[in-house]
Amino acid sequence: MTVEAFGCIKNTIRLRSGRYFDFLAPDPSQFTLADIGGALSKICRFGGQINRFYSVAEHLVECGRQANEDGLPGYVARSVFLHDAHEAFIGDVVKPLKIMFPDFTTLEWRIDAVIEKKFQVDFRLHEETIKEIDRAMLIAERRAFFTPDKVEWFGEKTVRVIHRNFMGWLPETAEMVFRKMCDAFKLNYDE
Repeated sequence: MTVEAFGCIKNTIRLRSGRYFDFLAPDPSQFTLADIGGALSKICRFGGQINRFYSVAEHLVECGRQANEDGLPGYVARSVFLHDAHEAFIGDVVKPLKIMFPDFTTLEWRIDAVIEKKFQVDFRLHEETIKEIDRAMLIAERRAFFTPDKVEWFGEKTVRVIHRNFMGWLPETAEMVFRKMCDAFKLNYDE
């Protein structure tokens, strides 16, 4: 189904590189890591419902750091690091909303497939490792960014406790550190 709507060019969005990303037919040639890092550095976690800015880019850097600290092989740590890269194109949709719209997950998988192909990562093969780090990071972020309350989040007590010093970087810093992490993982930022 092709979109015909004001301001749209079929099913695409324009990226900062000048390329167009097609949601129905995504292809690795349509985007760069700079498109991803630049967008993620400006997208706030938790739907923006926190007291200070904390980007998806910083979240991924912290997940990548945790993967390295856990001694994971580079190819696994790269998958952990890029697991939310699709959010550069579709935003950070809060979990309850994703569950309410299961087709959204299908779109995430479609985008993940081209990210996997382009950057030689495998989100499905390393799914359990990614989930383990991502869920522990989520609870660490909750403790850092939300005033404590008596509500227990589902699964909260099942994850390991990790401690991170979340900085809440401004977008420029978040992108710069994201780029450095790409360099550390030998990922070409401008490709």
